Order: sequence, then C-alpha cells, then structure tokens
Amino acid sequence: MFGIKTSTLSVSFRGRRGATVVVIACIVAYALRSSTKDLTRILYHSTQIESHDACPSLRLAVVPNEESADICSPRGRHKWRDDLDHYFEESTERMPSFAVVCQVNSGYWDFFVNWHRHFRKNSKRTEHVLIIIAEDASIHSKLEALFDSATSATIVLPGYDIANDHAHHNAEDYDSITYKSLVSTRATHLLNLMCILGVTGEDVVKSNGAIASKDTRKDIIIVYSDVDTVWVKDPFPYIQKLIGKNKSYDLLAAVDDHDYWCVKDYYCTGFLVIAQSPASISFLSHWEKELKYAPQLNQPIFNTVLRSSKLPKIRHSGLGEMEFPPGRLYFDQWVKEGGESERQKKEETMVVHNNYIIGHDAKMKRFEEHGLWINKKRSNA
Repeated sequence: MFGIKTSTLSVSFRGRRGATVVVIACIVAYALRSSTKDLTRILYHSTQIESHDACPSLRLAVVPNEESADICSPRGRHKWRDDLDHYFEESTERMPSFAVVCQVNSGYWDFFVNWHRHFRKNSKRTEHVLIIIAEDASIHSKLEALFDSATSATIVLPGYDIANDHAHHNAEDYDSITYKSLVSTRATHLLNLMCILGVTGEDVVKSNGAIASKDTRKDIIIVYSDVDTVWVKDPFPYIQKLIGKNKSYDLLAAVDDHDYWCVKDYYCTGFLVIAQSPASISFLSHWEKELKYAPQLNQPIFNTVLRSSKLPKIRHSGLGEMEFPPGRLYFDQWVKEGGESERQKKEETMVVHNNYIIGHDAKMKRFEEHGLWINKKRSNA
C-alpha cells in the first residue's frame, strides 16, 4: 500500500505488547501522510525503541551526569574563545541581547545569501550579533571576505576539521550519510558557544575605552536558525516576551508536528532559542554525546533527550505555529485553504521554514514560487 518492499516492514520491536501496538499505530498514522522516504526513516528509528508506560522513544545510548563546570572544562570547548573575546573587545556596540547562530557550507551558499538578505532587512530593531559557523574552508574564506568589518556585528567561525575539510562542501540531501554527519555537529557548536559566552571573570576594556563585564555575556540568548528559513518579520520582540527577563524557559523550539511519535509537540531543530542556564548546558551535552555516539538525524534524538525521564529537567516550550510555521503549513495546508484564511495566517508569520521537502533545487523552487527568494542571481549577501 505504501510502495515499499515487504522486507522493510520486518522490524523487531522491544518491550511490552502494548508499546508495540502504540508504535505500529504511530507509524501507520504518519504513513498515511508521509513519503516512502519518511516512512523508511520512521521504521529505521523504530529499531531503536525503548518501552515506557506512555509512549515509545529512541533509546538513549549515553546517560552522562556532569555538572556544567565539568562540561565546559575541556580545552576543545574554547577553540573560538579568542575570536569571540576579540569581537566583544573591539565592538563599539552595546552587549547584544541575542546571538543568532547559523551553519553554512559551500553547497548552500545561495541559501545563506537569501537567508541573510531577509534577516538583515527584518531584524534591525533589536541588538544582536550574528555568528556564522563555516563548515568548509572555501565558505569560510568567502564569509570572512564578505564580513571583513568590525561594524558588521558578525563573527565568522570555522566549524570544520582541517584534516577532513572536503566532507561538507556539497548541498547534501536530507537523511544522507554526509547530511547526518553535518547536522550531528550542531549540538557541539552550540555547546561550545554557550560555554564561552557563559564565562565569568575580569572586566574587558573595549577599544573605545568603555568597560564591558564578561559576566554580561551570560545574559545573551542564543537563537539558532537554519538557512532554509526566511525571516519575514522580526521575531526578537516575540521571543523576548515569551522568555522574559526572568528566563522563564531554558529552551524554545519551532513545532514541526503534533502527536508525531506520540509526542504532543514534536520540535524542529531548524529554529531554536536557548537561554544560558545549567539545565540548557546539561541538555546540550546529552544531545551532543548521543550524536557523537552515532551520527544521525539530530531531530529525533533531540526530542528524545529533551523528554527523557533519566535526565535533568529542562524548561521547554514550542514557539507559535502561526508565527513559526513549518513548510507543511505555510506552503501546503494554508495555500489549500486559500483566500482570507491563508492571508490572515501568513500575516502572523515571522519565520517560515522550508522543510517537509527534500533537495536544494526543490527548496529553491518553492521559495521562488512563493516570492521568498530574492536577488537569486547575485553571489554576495
């Protein structure tokens, strides 16, 4: 019925019979609206199921229990410290409220250009610093040349291993081995940044004579954004209101779906908001260890780690679907509704994610069809 080989359905489920029924129900329900590739991915993950009283989830391979200080102590965590210290010492701006982080490789340079044009246009009201993690040497050089200015509020950092630089050059398809290797670095990058931003110590004398305490960096909120998103409105006021001055949440995430894998709100790792806290550092460490144990799609294990009863509690919540819609809503469901309904919903949109579609060219075509691809023939941002 689903157009896949019978052997694909030969999955070994562990746990109680009730859990097996729940797993099969979830797979069948999602299969009715999924592609063959999506279904195969779900069946693959079902081999890693562990049984709980409520719903099944991916089995955690590693359960560490370090304190935040121990997590941030390894020397490798601080490889970007000099770059970040230099930026904050030389910057003439006030300490930013947000650090917007994105990963870029050469294969998605055109998507970064598109993303950055929308971002620059729609994020002017709130103080922020843009941190771009370059995943290969070629894109690193190109980005450094583009943002060679102390006033650009932009930091370009190398996220690649020099000895294996060739690995992440192309526009890899979702679920490919190289794609999994690339996205498995996300937790490490975010954790490294948080460990550096969360330093304490002496005040820093800036180039203009002003004094900025390193302690104030701990108040910076990290916003991670995939470059296949488009910022159609400034999301910072919304995020500030939701988190609040008292940091009411450790982590906020865009919602991809509901009741997916029996999770009420299944989060998307393509748009994350992370406040600096011991709980968020611990969570990122757990997520990182799982991804290092076995490179994989980072989103399923992200949702599993976040909700695991074995790990420290982290205060998390989903971002509004109207404000941060996934591709299945913005490009499909809302378009089918059409008319005033579509117009009103898209009027609320702040950041749209071009997901629920696979492939560089397919994503670009979809953006073009919906008027979200700008200056496509220009090679710079």
